[in-house]
Amino acid sequence: MKRIDERRFDFVPKYLWTTMSKNDKDNLRNYRLYFKYLNDNDKKIEELEKELSDRREKKKSYVDKLTSLNEDLDHLRNDYNFCFSITKLKSKDYYNGTISRRGHKSKNFSLGSPKLIEDRLRKYYKRRKDKIEYLDQVGWKRFLHFEFNDNSSKVKRYVLGCINKDVTLNKFLFNRKILFPIKSDN
Repeated sequence: MKRIDERRFDFVPKYLWTTMSKNDKDNLRNYRLYFKYLNDNDKKIEELEKELSDRREKKKSYVDKLTSLNEDLDHLRNDYNFCFSITKLKSKDYYNGTISRRGHKSKNFSLGSPKLIEDRLRKYYKRRKDKIEYLDQVGWKRFLHFEFNDNSSKVKRYVLGCINKDVTLNKFLFNRKILFPIKSDN
């Protein structure tokens, strides 16, 4: 690529332009115009590269700050982020639920037999057709997993509320009747 330099045409003074052919004048004028565009573009690129460099520095400082804050907030992840699992007892057709959290003892509780669990869920959600349809579609195990992981569900909010009151969950009892209460329980 040829080196583009305006000085290559500095030897042509302005007063000679009147004697040049129209084509030469137009080409010279266009050359100078595009050379100006090139310089303006180079300056803009330098400005943007500087801004990009500044933004990268800002980003680095944000990442450093977030990393620091993350360490300060890590205990919340340990306390409030939980996993729910279902286990079947070996001796009979009976299921338990478990809430597990990093850094805390697991909280085990009774769910009951599949028939008791499904009947409880149907009574609890009797006015929520969408929930009953989903229960029928995926079965009670997947339905419970969804409810315990859905931030808008009453069950998850109840568990998080209990964690908020007692991080160890030792003061609380969980079972299908407490997690899915119905009026006939009272």
